[in-house]
Amino acid sequence: MQILYGFSNCTDSKYNEIMKDVKIAVLRPDQKYHGLLIRGLAENGARVKCFSGLPINRAVTKKILISEKDECENGISYHYYKTLNLPVLRHIMIFFGALTNILKAKKEEDTFAICDCLNIANAYGMALSCKIRKIPLISIVTDLPDMLTDNKLLRFINNRLFKKFDGFILLTKQMNDRINMKNKPFIVLEGHVDSKAKSLEPAAKYEETDGRKVIIYAGGIRKKYGIKELAEGFLLADIEFGELHIYGDGDFREGIKKIAENNESIKYMGVCANDTVVREELKAALLVNPRPTDGEYTKYSFPSKNMEYMVSGTPLLAAKLPGMPDEYLPYIYLIEEETPRGISKTLSEIFSKTREEREEKGKCAREFVLANKSNTAQAKRIIVFLKNNY
Repeated sequence: MQILYGFSNCTDSKYNEIMKDVKIAVLRPDQKYHGLLIRGLAENGARVKCFSGLPINRAVTKKILISEKDECENGISYHYYKTLNLPVLRHIMIFFGALTNILKAKKEEDTFAICDCLNIANAYGMALSCKIRKIPLISIVTDLPDMLTDNKLLRFINNRLFKKFDGFILLTKQMNDRINMKNKPFIVLEGHVDSKAKSLEPAAKYEETDGRKVIIYAGGIRKKYGIKELAEGFLLADIEFGELHIYGDGDFREGIKKIAENNESIKYMGVCANDTVVREELKAALLVNPRPTDGEYTKYSFPSKNMEYMVSGTPLLAAKLPGMPDEYLPYIYLIEEETPRGISKTLSEIFSKTREEREEKGKCAREFVLANKSNTAQAKRIIVFLKNNY
């Protein structure tokens, strides 16, 4: 099987080169998501050819002409369009890059195309060329474009674009009702973890080394994500030797910094590289995602952070988001009442358990996602989906 894969990403080595002058080179979620999925497809025997406009804008580099050599990594080829780093011209050139390169690509008997619908210029170019060449085009939908912008023109363009795809890879089943008006084939993949995490070296817990029960939240520090309620609930629980460490940035950063200044058990750790955060997650007693369930957007999201938390082997506390399948529930602690008092009660219940009980919960969660939600396992599901529907 040959897969033509369109997005705005690159090899990890190219990404590090591009981001070398950025103050804090935080790994973009889409770079990690697509990179793992592409590798999973290749590990399942697919011949993957990637076509990209690169994750570059004026904030990353002041270079005007963007022209990078093609690459091959782990048997996967990457072709980067030549573009001008100017807002409108860049998108026009990406559109024509996708159009011409997919038209020229060698078509084999079992050729399919996959694209990231959020990379509109690339997706439109691929949609037109795939229609001409009669290549099935499947769209990956990790976010609903309607919820990312208030721009009516962009919403119109995105909704027209959805009609041009032959099928969908969706983050939640609720997405299907919003975008798949013609009942085309679809598959739900909440996300994936790196299969190489099986060899992740365990780290000594703070609880073992100095007695601290460190609770970690890492991600967007936004009020709508329940960060304020988490901090207040943690303080109400008054866990002996407990500390709440918060990583990230967002509109509630100053609020959480102020809370941390007045409470030494809460520590704002700032924005750190992904590797640093992962190391700390391995040493923590509990990882928390307090994102509440009342927002409309929660039907259409499955936080990749939950996957990262679970594969660490440290137990996870999270709310039961509408987009979370029931198969995850035995492996996580649930926030039953999304208030400071409710979070406090749940934290107290968790830390009334022995350390061995809590660590067993985390171990089972890790085994579950590695067995069922690794990039290799999820990519295999995509390949079966393609073979069965086209």
